[in-house]
Amino acid sequence: MKGAREYAQLFRTGQDGRFYLVSGKHARGLAFHLQILPESEEAISNGDNNLCLNKNAVEVYGVIGGQRGWTESYGWLYRGSWEEDFERMVDEAKEERRIERENKIEEGIQKARKDQKRIRLLLDTYPNIK
Repeated sequence: MKGAREYAQLFRTGQDGRFYLVSGKHARGLAFHLQILPESEEAISNGDNNLCLNKNAVEVYGVIGGQRGWTESYGWLYRGSWEEDFERMVDEAKEERRIERENKIEEGIQKARKDQKRIRLLLDTYPNIK
């Protein structure tokens, strides 16, 4: 859904510091919610698709419009300094994904080189008959 896809793909449901992130999905797409927990409070999980059960947690990012499950759009419910901290988390997660992609590409290149070397060595051992 609008405003949820990118974040839901970057994060898994769980606590990160004072943030509780919910990366969920439903029949029509991905969902993402962000709650702020009171300082030093551990989140009480309520499954991968649900907000935590902590009574004093505040949802700061979630559904801002549309019909839930059909056309909802996501955005900031409350504005504040947590937006900058969350954006730092997003940037770090994106950088980790970029490095993972680069490593997979490099691993593929190394494997292809190794395979080519193996093939070349095998074919070079075939007798040259005239």
